[in-house]
Amino acid sequence: MPDATATAPPRLAATERAPLPASSRPPVVFLHGLGCERGQYIRQWHGLNPELWLLSLDLPGHGDSPRSPTGTYTVRSMTDAVAGELRGRGLKGVVLVGHSAGGLIALNLALTSPDLVGGIVALDTTIVLTAEHRQQNRRRAAESEKGDWRQYHMASMRDSWGPDGDDPLRVQVLSTLERTPEHVVRPFWHDILAFDPENACRRCPVPMLYVRSRRDTDLEILRSLNPLISVEDLRPHCQGHWPHLQCPGPVNDILQEFVAGLSEDARWISQS
Repeated sequence: MPDATATAPPRLAATERAPLPASSRPPVVFLHGLGCERGQYIRQWHGLNPELWLLSLDLPGHGDSPRSPTGTYTVRSMTDAVAGELRGRGLKGVVLVGHSAGGLIALNLALTSPDLVGGIVALDTTIVLTAEHRQQNRRRAAESEKGDWRQYHMASMRDSWGPDGDDPLRVQVLSTLERTPEHVVRPFWHDILAFDPENACRRCPVPMLYVRSRRDTDLEILRSLNPLISVEDLRPHCQGHWPHLQCPGPVNDILQEFVAGLSEDARWISQS
């Protein structure tokens, strides 16, 4: 619901699907992952209930969005850009659906601007909870700098797709990753590897659903951090890192159930 106090104009490239007039659900805002773009949620556009208000954004330096005005590409700068976009549109208490790095941005936004967020769905986001996984991230960051960084990163992304390597959607995703400038992807990726999601999860003030498909996130540890966190494991259905593209049916069911199950206190409706 628009906020009459909003003044800043939207800046990020966006695709929007307006809800049915009688809808009482909060807006659902999609955030893509590192090097990706907003069109990768096309299977949610066609699969989710038409009563839902959908908005998909390109992050700064990605897709059709302009470069970051500060020239920085970090979890914080991306969070600030999304917050500015939501405020510019007059939105509050939205449901943020973030794939991979988009899940970290959603989590960070809930901490820095809690009025804007009513709930979070993190799709196969890298949430490092053990010393072993933190060491793996540090090793990945160091190894990526030893040779051709772009080649290293693309090899990692090809592997992340999973076993169904002939899927034409894989070609589209990898093409988008290739097009996204290295000066955007490289610092953002390193900041993701250095981000501390455990502390953020402990402090998350809104309901959060974590959906695992490819990542080795420990679901039991994650759930123990915060009573507002719930988890879903899609590995019986999907072993790739893009579950919203690779197994849209289960993902769409999970999203609709999460939105429907949020508290009916109408936090997303702006107060005059």
